[in-house]
Amino acid sequence: MPLGFLNTHAFWTILGLPFVVGAVLWGWHRREAILRELGRMDLLIQFSRFPLGCKPIYQVLPTALCFGLLVFSMARPVLHGHSREIPKGSLDVVAVLDVSKSMSAEDCGPGGSRFEMAKATLLQSLPDLVGNRLGLVTFAGKSFPQAELTDDLEALTFVVKNWVTVDSAPSQGSNIGMALSEAIGLFEDNKRKKVILFFSDGGHVRPENLDGILTEIAAKGITILSVGVGSKEGAKIPVYEEGRIKEWFKIDGNEVETRLNEDILREISLGTRGKYIHLMSGKKLVRALRDPVVMGKKALAGGREIFQLPLGLAIGIFFLGMYLERRTTPKPPFQPSS
Repeated sequence: MPLGFLNTHAFWTILGLPFVVGAVLWGWHRREAILRELGRMDLLIQFSRFPLGCKPIYQVLPTALCFGLLVFSMARPVLHGHSREIPKGSLDVVAVLDVSKSMSAEDCGPGGSRFEMAKATLLQSLPDLVGNRLGLVTFAGKSFPQAELTDDLEALTFVVKNWVTVDSAPSQGSNIGMALSEAIGLFEDNKRKKVILFFSDGGHVRPENLDGILTEIAAKGITILSVGVGSKEGAKIPVYEEGRIKEWFKIDGNEVETRLNEDILREISLGTRGKYIHLMSGKKLVRALRDPVVMGKKALAGGREIFQLPLGLAIGIFFLGMYLERRTTPKPPFQPSS
């Protein structure tokens, strides 16, 4: 793995090494001078608890090595490579959530509607986005920005749980083109990776201006992760009253059956070099958020800091030097009393 540094300016501190070495040598010479004034050096060396006769090189080398390791640690070395976590401050995401009538169809498990699965999956993915920004757009016949880009995911969780419901966007239908245009408007001009999380059953009509919108999205470097909810076989749309199904949703007196339109969702993702997944569980989306195809290799190139290694080694050398410098004072030879 390539080695990088988060604080390269710390290497300027190495210029202080000559001063550190000079201070050690000055201290050694100063101590030698004082010891010579106290008496014979051979006797002092014999009965001292420290090796007074050691060469200065044995003090300079450990000190210089410790200083170099501390500078290396302050530079915050990082082992780069593919990371399983999204680095903080590297990503802007706009979640686009379909809240049209068709999202009430319950073909996502026992009693589970498309909308509830999409909303639950979005909430499950929030921990992976901590430290990054998320915005929210809901759409049906028209689109509505529920939240601007924010890193306050707790507040956004409250919005999703309490304010976002089926029909919480105006008008009927699934205007995909307007929803994508609204999502584009939430992004800012910065160097962060930009991703649209698009939750929908695909609707049943392909927007006329879809090609132009996808071209604009691709030109801005935005990637779309399309998340299809619902079954290909189709399902009726229940109408509830007091917690019970009253009837099936009708248009012009006919019961409506809606099914997942994967073709549009795949086209949306492929047009922006993104990815399409048929949502079966929240784990599938989490894996997609860690996919370099979706997030980009740069967004997932964050590495692991290893400053602890040189710092620990410097501390170890420091205490080892203290231990080796100490020695037991030799006992005077035993002399029997006469």
